[in-house]
Amino acid sequence: MNSKIGKKRWVIVTLMLLSYTAMYLSRSSMSIAGPIMMQEYGWSATQFGLVSTAFFIGYALTMLPAGYLADRFGSGKIMVVGIFLYSIFQFLTPFGATIGLMIVLRAIMGVGQGVILPCNGSLLAQWVPKKESATAQGIVMIGTPLGITLTMPLAIYVMHNWNWQMVFYTFAFIGPIWILLWSQFGKNKPELHPTITKEEIAYIKADKGPVQLSGEAASVTPKDVFSTPSVWTSALAYFTSNYLFFLFFAWLPTYFVNGRGFTLVKSGYMTMIPYMFAMIAYPLGGIIADRAAKRFGHNAGRKMYPIIGLIGAGFFLILGTRVGSPEGAIALITASIFCLSITQAPFFSMPMIFSPKNAGKIIGLYGFCGTCAGLSAPLLTGMIIDYTKSYDYAMYFGAAVAVMGAIILLTICTVKAVENKTALPPRSVDPHI
Repeated sequence: MNSKIGKKRWVIVTLMLLSYTAMYLSRSSMSIAGPIMMQEYGWSATQFGLVSTAFFIGYALTMLPAGYLADRFGSGKIMVVGIFLYSIFQFLTPFGATIGLMIVLRAIMGVGQGVILPCNGSLLAQWVPKKESATAQGIVMIGTPLGITLTMPLAIYVMHNWNWQMVFYTFAFIGPIWILLWSQFGKNKPELHPTITKEEIAYIKADKGPVQLSGEAASVTPKDVFSTPSVWTSALAYFTSNYLFFLFFAWLPTYFVNGRGFTLVKSGYMTMIPYMFAMIAYPLGGIIADRAAKRFGHNAGRKMYPIIGLIGAGFFLILGTRVGSPEGAIALITASIFCLSITQAPFFSMPMIFSPKNAGKIIGLYGFCGTCAGLSAPLLTGMIIDYTKSYDYAMYFGAAVAVMGAIILLTICTVKAVENKTALPPRSVDPHI
């Protein structure tokens, strides 16, 4: 690569990574504090699942409109508002004295976090050329396992020296720190950055970018996008991936404590292991998806690793629940989360292929479907555990959902550019006139 091009786009990608890290540090607080909160408040597994699900009720409310707002007003502004809002309600979470109030607080926190995913997608559509899209997505998504991994030792330290409430108070200040970083280094578009080179702007625009689209790609409307079956089936497959992700996210520490007999401290540190490997899997998924797309085309290349990853995640999870030793369970669940994490960057590279002009809106749809998984997975898992008195059946169900996603991608989803369905065909000329 020519050194004159510059690397400002990767500064923006790093800021986006940090936004994910801050988001998951705040979001993971409930997961690690869950066993203590269940004991202190006398919650059943279903009640804890309901509290975890409440977050995603608010999250779902802003996911779809955030895509439109980001595309219209600029992702940076919308993200700043969202991060400020969720930080306030992160701080207020310990004041949820009743389960009803706790549900309200977590739901409003979800409203703030709901804008992050589509805003990041819209920023990537502006800042990263198509050929680097999955790689950039993989780097950004390192923030997810990084945030979860950092939560475990930090939250355990805070709870050991103070109490579980202090976890929420402390982590509430991480979001405002990101806002300060964005105000110094972030811009919505490359051409607005004061120190970016002309060569880097040209490099970004040469491969993609909504502002310079022409022909049919420029005329594709949201109606065209949302009347394309493959857009919806890809989003449905993304739902299945997120179902398993949020099952792990909400229940893994509690599963290690109540299902495998670990202490809270050991559970926290054991939960770190799968997400440490996930930090490798997220960017790896992006790199191999970009290479596969180059070799096999966008349809086969961008679906290949989500299909493999979803099947692998389900397979290793079933083995992990069947193995007797705790160490074997950790190893196999780590393999399951690794496979699942590989799927994420390829999924989020698909909207750029469907329609760069509408990438924020499509990612908003993905986020909404993922949020529906966040709504259902914690609650359904708790209900299955309470009904069967076993964690195994909840894990089996999660594995089955993941495999179903692979089948959907393989059979009824085609990743290709959305066509303009409203354009009139060329008028034929009567030679006799």
